Formats: sequence, C-alpha cells, structure tokens
Amino acid sequence: MFNFVYIKIFYVLISIYSSTISHDLSIDNMSNIDSSDTQTRLTDDQTVQTSVDSSKPTKIDHAKQTSMDAFTFKSMPKCAKLKLDKALAYFISLDMMPYSIVEKEGFKLFTKALNPSYQLPSRSTLTNKRIPDLFKETKLKIERILSEVPFLSITTDCWTSVANKPFIAITCHFLDKYCNLGSVCLGCEELSESHTGENISDVLQVILMEYNFKFDDGISISAATTDSGANIIKAINNLMVPHVPCFSHSFNTSVQKVFSLEEIKPIIEKVKKIQNIFAYNWMAAKDLGIEQERYGFKLTKFPSFSKTRWWSMLDVLDVVISQELPLSSFLRTHKKGVHKEKMLTEDEMRIIKNILLVLKPIRIISDNLSAESYVTASAILPVVNMLENKIQNQELPTDTDNYVDPLLKDLIFKTIIDVLHAWYNNSIILQFCTALDPRFKLDQFHFDESEDILFKDALQAECLRNWIYWQSKSDSSSSNTIVHQNKKPKGLSLSAIFNSGFDSETVNMDQLQGSNSEPVVHISKEISSYFQLPKIAYEQDPIGWWSLNSSMFPILAVTAKKLLSVQATSVASERVFSRAGNIITDTRASLTDDHCSQLIFLSMNKKYVSNPL
Repeated sequence: MFNFVYIKIFYVLISIYSSTISHDLSIDNMSNIDSSDTQTRLTDDQTVQTSVDSSKPTKIDHAKQTSMDAFTFKSMPKCAKLKLDKALAYFISLDMMPYSIVEKEGFKLFTKALNPSYQLPSRSTLTNKRIPDLFKETKLKIERILSEVPFLSITTDCWTSVANKPFIAITCHFLDKYCNLGSVCLGCEELSESHTGENISDVLQVILMEYNFKFDDGISISAATTDSGANIIKAINNLMVPHVPCFSHSFNTSVQKVFSLEEIKPIIEKVKKIQNIFAYNWMAAKDLGIEQERYGFKLTKFPSFSKTRWWSMLDVLDVVISQELPLSSFLRTHKKGVHKEKMLTEDEMRIIKNILLVLKPIRIISDNLSAESYVTASAILPVVNMLENKIQNQELPTDTDNYVDPLLKDLIFKTIIDVLHAWYNNSIILQFCTALDPRFKLDQFHFDESEDILFKDALQAECLRNWIYWQSKSDSSSSNTIVHQNKKPKGLSLSAIFNSGFDSETVNMDQLQGSNSEPVVHISKEISSYFQLPKIAYEQDPIGWWSLNSSMFPILAVTAKKLLSVQATSVASERVFSRAGNIITDTRASLTDDHCSQLIFLSMNKKYVSNPL
C-alpha cells in the first residue's frame, strides 16, 4: 500500500518536472534553441541514469544562463593575453602612439567592444616590459642580418628635440648575399656629452659594437656620409673610415652662396619680407585670396621657408612669379599701401625667372640623389661634370618670358660648381664608386695615359685589400662564389654581357683559390676586361649587372659590392629625425632617453619588427 503511494507521488513529481522542463525549453525556443533538437541529443545512457537516480530525492533547479565571469580575463590563457599585449606594443611603437593610450577611456571602451575578456596592460608594463622586449627582439634580428654582411656604409647626423635634448642617429646600408640593397637604423641615442669629434666617434663606436661589429681598420665600412661640420668630419677620421660629403648639404651651401651674390641678395631679402607678411598675418593671407579670386587666379598660399632647405626658397619664388598680378595688387592696396615699397620691379622679376630656370632642373637631380632604394653615390661626380659641361653649353631660350641672362646663368653655375669641386674633386672613394658603376666607368674622368695607369693601380690595390678581407670573413662552409639572384634583372642590356669586344676567360673562385698564380694577376685582368665592356643604359640597374657578372669578375665584384651601397646624402639620418619629431612632441617631452631611443628604433625598422599575429 505504501509502495503504491510512493510510486504515485513519484509520478506526480515527474509530471511537474516535465512540465517545468517543457516551459523552460519553450522559453529557450524564443532564443533560437530548438527543443526537439535538445530532446534528440539525450542518449539512452542518460535516460537510464535518470531512472537510476529517480529513487533519490531530486532538487528541482531551473536552467541558468552561463555567467559572463566565465569569459573574463581570469579565464583567458596567459599565452593569449601575451599575444594581445605584443600586438598592442606593435601598434604603439610602429604607429608612434603615446604610452598613455592605454589609460584613455575611449580606447578602453574600444578594446572591450573587440574582446571583453582582454584586460589592457598598465602603462608601466608597456614601458618596462612589452616595448623593451620588442626592441631587443628586433635588435637581435638586425644583428643576425648584419652578421652575414661583410661590408656596409653608414650615414650619421645630429639633432635637437623639442625637449632641448641632442640626439645622434646612425643608419647603415649594405648589399646582402642576394645582391639586394638594404638599410636599417642602428640607433638614435642621446648625445649627452659635448659635441666634439672625439665624443661623437666614441658614441658611433659604441652603437656599432652593440651589433658585434668590428672596425677592422675601416675596411668593413665602405664610407660614412655626413654633412660638412668640422666635428663630424673629425669623428669619421678618428674611425679611419672614408668620408663622403652629403650632396644635399654641399648643394645647399652652394645655393646659399648664390642667394648671397650681390646681384641676387637684395631680391631674396625682399621676397623673404613678402613671405613674412602672410606667414604671421592671417588677414593678409585672406586679402591675398580675395585678390586672387578677383583676377581669376588659383587660390595659392605662400609656402614656408627654411635656411637649411634651399629648395624651399624656390617654392616661394615660384609663387611670386605665378601670382605676380594679384600679389602686386595686394602690396599696392593692402592697408592703404603699407607694403607698397616691397613691390618687385620688372628687372627683379626677370632675375627671379632666371634663378628658377637655372635651379629648378638641379632640384630634380638633388631629389633623386636622396633616395635609399637604389645606387646614388656613384652618380655624384657625373652630376658635377654635367653641371659644368652639358648644362652650361645648352641652348638658352630666346623668348621674352623665358629669357635667360647668359652672364647671370654663368655666375650662378660657377658659384655652385666651385663649391662642389672643393668637396668632391679629390674624393678617391667616389672615383672608385663611379668607375665600378657600369653606367659610367671612366668616361667621367678624362684621364690622360699616366693618370689612367695611376688610377687603375690604386683600384687594383683597393680590390686586393677588400678581397683578402672578404676571404677572411667568409665562412669555410659557404659557397666560393658570390650568391646572386637567379632571375635576370629587368631591362639589363645583353650587350653588356655578350658584346664585350674581346676574348675573356671566366674565372671562378675555385680556379682562383686553386691556382698557383697570385690574385694580383687575376685582378689586373679583371680590371682590364671590365673597362673594355660597353656601358649599360642609365635607367638600368648596376647592382643587377654585377649580380649577373660576378662570376666573370670575382675579385672586382667584391669591391663593387662594397662601394655601391654608399649613400650620396645623409638624408637617411634626417628621416630618422623626422620620425623622432613625431614621437618626441610637446606633450611627450618627458619621455626618458631610453624610451625615446626604443620607440624611434622600432618605428624606423618596422619592416624588421615581427608581426605578433
């Protein structure tokens, strides 16, 4: 009797439980969960288990939604947290973001929307752990790359930040074993000592030694390209490294002398005063715009002017000429003619046109020599020769608008060329660079017979010195030939390979090392054979040419590999400072020196920074 009652009560409880479950499942159906699918997923074992447990007291509990605590930071694996931290460090360092971004409410909300389980690291964690770790990792990667490079060239320059702290930057440029031109920023460090030649050379040595780089009496460094400051030149001489004056700085010096000529200086000073009117008075700029609209001219603002960038004055002069009519009207009428005395005369406008016609083409040349992605230093001497010969002998325009005064033109060119000759005429390193560029060779020098012999003897001695050093640095297990690209560089002239005009014997490294003859015999033959080959076109790649012909000229190719990475300008270092100016700002002037150096280094070497994702 009692058993029957218990069984009856049990079935009643089962009915109540079933109705409750059905009610809950119907609610879940509203959340796109199919109750029939849920029932299907119940296995026979689960049914049996329910039957077995039915004899025990059952506590009825409604199904609960999973708490968000299960998805919080506590449940995120450490490896996932570290990966996201590295991605944040990558973002901050490469995009020059402030460390304080992790404390901004908007950024916190944004990261929570992306991943609610991720907790941002603190500012101290970024500055003391994540960014330094990324810095060390990238530095080790660059160190491994440079360990495979026997020769490199460098550029360096100094700069003062908005926090009034001096920095020195050093970049290096090289040809890797696949004959690809590469460049890295080795560092941008605070120069805390006085800027003497000895202190600068010490800092440069410390930065290079951090990459386990040995100086080896200056052989391993092809050249150092810097400005013409006496202290920096002394520092390079202390390192026993060949010095190449920066073409941009040298040209800036020469053009500043042009602007200081008696015939030109008063006009330049007047133009500067006109530019200052609009640089410091927004009402004047607005009134000039009204004059431009009245005469149907394009609205044009006066550009800024910088003493260290000679082409900035060209931009100002160009606006003076292109906006001559509205500018004259403005100077004559603005504030009842307060600027009337600054109006340019017809003769002054003519001189400005002459300056533009002569210097504009040279600006294009200067811009092209500031690149890092192709060979530049070998073109310096040919450019100087071109300025001296071809441009001076060109036919001058005779129409009134473009008339060039031949006397003024000659005076401008003579002033420029005198400065360039003073810096480059006796540069043996640039002569070697030009001679080993198959686009130029010896045609630029016009040597007589005795000078030709002396130059080739000097080149032979340089090649042997580099060859011996390269052999000592080469791995015993490495190939005895210079590794070169398998594919032919685009546009390489076949005549430079096959139409040599002589019967030359190809010499590879195995033959050279296994022979009893001295390397001096081989290098003499290589030099003679190389200069008999026809030049290649100017638009073709000299590095690609040496890549294909290194087996024909194994000793000469080592020196070419060394010299073709030399930079014509120190603009690479100035680019570091441009990036540094975006990192060390007025609102971030309190960054420590180490943090500044790390952020600048990572931003400049972003292609070598590992992507954490």
